[in-house]
Amino acid sequence: MHYSIIINPFAGNGRAKNAWQQIKEQLDQENVQYRYQLIKEAGDAEYLATKIGQEKTAEPLTVIVVGGDGTLHDVLNGLIKSGSTYPAQIPLAYIPVGVNNDFAKGYGISLEPTKALQQILGAKQEYRINIGHYHDTIKEQDHYFFNSLGIGFDAAITSQVNRKRGKRHSLSRFAYLRHAISVLYNQQPFTLMVQQQGSRDFFKKAYIVIIANQPYMGGQFKIAPDASLNESSLDLIVAERKNWLITFWQVWRFVHGKLADSRFAKHFRGKAFHCTTTSLEFGQVDSKEIGNQFMDLLISTASYPFYQEPLK
Repeated sequence: MHYSIIINPFAGNGRAKNAWQQIKEQLDQENVQYRYQLIKEAGDAEYLATKIGQEKTAEPLTVIVVGGDGTLHDVLNGLIKSGSTYPAQIPLAYIPVGVNNDFAKGYGISLEPTKALQQILGAKQEYRINIGHYHDTIKEQDHYFFNSLGIGFDAAITSQVNRKRGKRHSLSRFAYLRHAISVLYNQQPFTLMVQQQGSRDFFKKAYIVIIANQPYMGGQFKIAPDASLNESSLDLIVAERKNWLITFWQVWRFVHGKLADSRFAKHFRGKAFHCTTTSLEFGQVDSKEIGNQFMDLLISTASYPFYQEPLK
């Protein structure tokens, strides 16, 4: 097995640099065949992954990502969009050194870099996991995600947090609630239409819209506790604004992972959804902003190989 490693040295507020030194030392000690490339600026991860996918090679190859969920997201999209000449999809593996590391928690990857590496080197087979896919019918673009896609509330919080200067940290429940109050004060509810298998649901005052592929979000919140990377389905949770008392209760249940089962939210599960808004709304995918735009998204499932032994 040959490994191509993409490293984001800025991940985890620079923690990735030390992690890479530990990993490199272990790889060299075990005489593992690898090459590595460092990300220098935004957009590099997807570009580097695209170039790897376009290379012609017959030997077994796995791409290891050393970084956060955003880096992993970019590499996934780069490999898929590369039109790979590899005999099959190039498997991914992940050493999480980001701020939230949601995917690692959902898949079962150690947050200790050397232990995560051993999960890769000790793997005997590839594991196919579920991923999300959406087609933006307005921009005519396709995109893939590991964790979640959000419209409105959580996307606005993501935008607010990303604009803060200084070191990034995984938000505590208290900090998340503080951001939530700020967003709620400024955010207007919006009209959302959800179509699924011939049915159509209208929400006149939607404000929380989450499509989840695995339970974790924001580093510690379980927005969809029953979601699984091993199932070919996605969980869609929609909440509408009511009075302030109910709204605060919804947000409270949201940060405690209980909104999906609340009578103040609608919970869908399926392989395909069509979500449409009639106003400009914030969007996020795997905690990466997708802008403030009209949403007309065809959302479905796909699968991708991972070459990494999950924790028991």
